[in-house]
Amino acid sequence: MQPGPAIRAAPLRWRIPPEGDPRQLRLKLAQTGLAAFVCALILLVTAPPEVLGFGLVTLIPLTVGLAFWQWRRYRRSLDGPDNTWLDDAGLHWLDATGRQQSLPRTDVTAYRIAIEEDTLRPVPALTFELRGGQESQPLELHEPATPEEVRRWLADQWQVGERAAAGPAGGAAYDLAIDVYSECHDEFQEWHLEGNAAALGELFDVVAEVAQLPLSPPGVKPARRVILARRRETSRLAIEHDRHTHLGRDTICGTSEVLEQLAAHGRTALNEDLATPGDADSRRDLVLGKGNVWTFHLHVREVL
Repeated sequence: MQPGPAIRAAPLRWRIPPEGDPRQLRLKLAQTGLAAFVCALILLVTAPPEVLGFGLVTLIPLTVGLAFWQWRRYRRSLDGPDNTWLDDAGLHWLDATGRQQSLPRTDVTAYRIAIEEDTLRPVPALTFELRGGQESQPLELHEPATPEEVRRWLADQWQVGERAAAGPAGGAAYDLAIDVYSECHDEFQEWHLEGNAAALGELFDVVAEVAQLPLSPPGVKPARRVILARRRETSRLAIEHDRHTHLGRDTICGTSEVLEQLAAHGRTALNEDLATPGDADSRRDLVLGKGNVWTFHLHVREVL
């Protein structure tokens, strides 16, 4: 009796929420708590005794209700139809416009599952290693695509091996070292850069260089240069060229237009505002859209 043909498994589908940043939820809940605390202090200091109790009792359900509304809005942002799936042909996903994008199975040489720094939520993520030494963007894993289920599916259907995750970020490779200090405050959309004029100029030269790098195919990590910022304390700053702009923590990722604009702002500040010898400060606004402005503070310090 001849064995029947192999049965193909159904595609493994899941949803990666495009919104719902838990950091923003924590920030909003903290702001709600702080506002309630300030209101309570104002009532204690200014309210007459006959209305103090009523005011405090009313404040409690208002605060709880607002916190619950924020949490419910966050949970709703996670709901929706599946937008990512694996099948025999490869990896497929829907981009921000609802258009289907694909990464062929034949391009994949291995995979890893780990918590990555460049995902929206701190959950296990799937990253594919590709031919030519490139990597895919990390894909957050959510039910039903648990790490165990993804490993089983890839072993059974793709027969592709798993690679161990990279070591700690402190040992990560970098492209060049520059004597600058970099500090990002993404909650205020502010970035501080400190160094002497030559070092800051070298940094903005790298930004301009990355703006000219070719775009990576959809789903592949963007072209980048990693800078070891070694002034005051050591950190790494990644400059990336992509189809979309995202700034945060230790990454400046932008379109060629945005990166060129940032490089021009920096060079203009160094040549005009900060041209006088000695310590000086300047700021430049990087406008990414309506109501979306990042402020870059440049601090020229000739002596550490």
